[in-house]
Amino acid sequence: MNYKEEIMAIVFDFDGTLIDFSYQASDFTRKALELLKEKDYKICLASGRPCFLALKAFYDVFGDYPLDYISGCNGTEFMDISKNETVFIYSLSKEDIIAIGKQFESTEYLTLGIYEEECFLVNRMPENPVILEWMNARWLKPVLYDYSGNDKERSKVIVLNDPKDREKEEILVKDLDLNRYNHAFSSPYCYEITPKGVDKAAGIRYLAEILNCETRQILSFGDMENDMPMLLNSTGVIMDNAAEKLKEMIPLHTGSVEKEGIYTFLSQNHLI
Repeated sequence: MNYKEEIMAIVFDFDGTLIDFSYQASDFTRKALELLKEKDYKICLASGRPCFLALKAFYDVFGDYPLDYISGCNGTEFMDISKNETVFIYSLSKEDIIAIGKQFESTEYLTLGIYEEECFLVNRMPENPVILEWMNARWLKPVLYDYSGNDKERSKVIVLNDPKDREKEEILVKDLDLNRYNHAFSSPYCYEITPKGVDKAAGIRYLAEILNCETRQILSFGDMENDMPMLLNSTGVIMDNAAEKLKEMIPLHTGSVEKEGIYTFLSQNHLI
């Protein structure tokens, strides 16, 4: 594939791809984004965060780099930044939220969370410093919420854990009807439940429709389980910091976020 001639858009996952898990970006990643400014590619951020928080997080690290689009909440919403509007929202039903809350109510080392603007609706107030740090890094204020009384649709439910607690019990929705939901890890701490059929690939398809191009003309970078639908439904490149089982699924690889994987792939393929 002639990347320089065929690629029309470049999509980046954020955590573990553009930045490391200490919330830092390398100078070479910054340089890659600066060089992309000079090109005609459309640039999209694909995040598990809602669009407004993904944009805030990106600007906090990279300044006012002119992004074009954001695919948020793992494909449940999409923002055209030039219009400052979020569209393309898929939701879990009111009943779904109640059922998910019931499923996890007895597992005390897990915390459920729902985005509601800059509040984070939790089924129990977290005490684990790992979970508190995750929320603080996203400017989220935990607010105690009774999931059994949920009265509206939601984009997704997040299940937060300390990775060491997986030794007690792997986080899987064991008794939940898996035909009704998508579910995947978006970070070592974060397991996400979204509507069935809606994942980061939905954002890729929507972007291709906007640009009137094929999904293979969209280059995407990611590293986590929730990035796999995006990588498999575009010209996907997986970071070397990804789990080995995920790297086996994607033919195109680049270096880890710490070893300038983004810059290396873009420069070697003459995109910058």
